[in-house]
Amino acid sequence: MFFKKFSLTSLAAILSFTLIPASMAAEVPLDSAAAIVNNDIILESELNEAEVQVKSQLRARGNEIDDISARKAALESLITRSLVLQLAQSQGIALNDLQLDQAIAQSATRNGMSEQEFLDRLAKENGLSQTQARERFRDEMILSEVRQARVRSRVSVSESEVDLLAKSLRNVGTVEPRYHIAQLIVPLSANATIGQIDRANGTISYIRKQLREGADFNDMAARYSQGSLAAQAGDLGFLPESQIPVPFLPALLKAQKGDVIGPFRSPFGMHLLKLIDISTEAVEPIRLYDASHILLTTSVIFSDEKAYQELSALRNRIISGEISFEDAARNFSEDPGSAVNGGALGYATPERYDRAFAQGMVKLHVGEISQPIKSSFGWHLIYLKDIRIDKDSDEAYRDKARDLIFQRMFAQESVAWERELRETAYIHVIDKALVDANLNLDQQ
Repeated sequence: MFFKKFSLTSLAAILSFTLIPASMAAEVPLDSAAAIVNNDIILESELNEAEVQVKSQLRARGNEIDDISARKAALESLITRSLVLQLAQSQGIALNDLQLDQAIAQSATRNGMSEQEFLDRLAKENGLSQTQARERFRDEMILSEVRQARVRSRVSVSESEVDLLAKSLRNVGTVEPRYHIAQLIVPLSANATIGQIDRANGTISYIRKQLREGADFNDMAARYSQGSLAAQAGDLGFLPESQIPVPFLPALLKAQKGDVIGPFRSPFGMHLLKLIDISTEAVEPIRLYDASHILLTTSVIFSDEKAYQELSALRNRIISGEISFEDAARNFSEDPGSAVNGGALGYATPERYDRAFAQGMVKLHVGEISQPIKSSFGWHLIYLKDIRIDKDSDEAYRDKARDLIFQRMFAQESVAWERELRETAYIHVIDKALVDANLNLDQQ
């Protein structure tokens, strides 16, 4: 991890000040602990930096929240980060230097920058050195990989849902309402006791009273939600109608700008929504990509470095005309489903693929072959053969519907997954400002 961590045996030292004899130096304070998360310690310096970043990010979106809510939201983000990185470490999920270099190169290309420019911007935006920025980026990639793998496996899209939404999308035509929404969730498990339900209802009633008396919704969301939702101060941005959770939609359709609706009960807790704005925008055309790929998987005896080198050499052979992409896929690809067809994947929307694969694919020009790209399945060469805009076919609407349902369910399951991680963790908050504000984040 980017930030230095300490074991629990060092806690006493962290919480105190080291006094060096006057003959040697002046008194030097050590960084103190803000919270304990299992065997990890979040430092006050980390929390201070995260609070500044939360305020900056929210301010860029037009949201201002008070210092305590911002600090609480920042700690929520750090707790989630710590739990996910601990999970990755326990499962041996890591990003070696070659993978990190490739990820930085891909991200720089997507942003139209050189790798040096990308690292410079990342370092400047976060007040870090370039070395620290690299390590921060490594952590973010691991966080994304773990979240994608864990949450994706929880999502199951039924064909009946796809058919229903596809029909609705076709009826919408060329425009679709989009709703700017903020959400507040008071956490409550599906098997909560009567006492827990009563406490959650009491909290919701108190929040609604505060809102009626002029409290800011984003401030309340930052203070009472958990995890990444708290760090966003509940702001979900503009969502198309097709991505709004079905139980919320009827009330939302009747709401006016500025209305707070709910509470709604879900498996994740008690929800309040605020409708900030509504817009009607043109529906984006369905863009289908016809791609082929060559896949090499890694193992204990076949490393990432080896996979990258072999695909790079194979790409040079294809470009030089020594071998065709189709023959290379038939001979070398480890994806049996596509290898027999010369690596062909057919026309599909990017959302159908692993995120890293899709991001690499959409950056290609027709006829171009990618550099080796790492996904959760292994290393790929991607050959983009064609791009087609499809506005009319039933299958195109079904693909779009499937993607929208997946995105909606992924967002919902992310909340549930974060909550489950938290429920099995030991969390103890020490930060004086949060303790004095009676914001209880502790989890036994």
